Amino acid sequence: MGEIGRDRREYLYEMSYCDILLIQRGYRRRNILQYQLQRLQAYGAFHCMSGSKKEPQEWLPLYVDRYKIVNDPPLSDEEIAEMLEDMKQIGNPWKK
Repeated sequence: MGEIGRDRREYLYEMSYCDILLIQRGYRRRNILQYQLQRLQAYGAFHCMSGSKKEPQEWLPLYVDRYKIVNDPPLSDEEIAEMLEDMKQIGNPWKK
């Protein structure tokens, strides 16, 4: 039946409403790259007409924007040297 790939009888009489919602949600989440592309196209048209300073994520948020990983500041040279020293002290546990 449409996008979920089930025949009409199964969709109308055999599947529960919960199953139908889960299948539809899965298809929507699978198309996230298409939604991001559409957001960038709409943002480009909007930005060239209005000169907005907002980012596309602020202008039209998607549900995946909640899961954006916050980048930590880069490690300093002292922190890198300290980590390398710790790794040397621990050694390789798989090496015999």
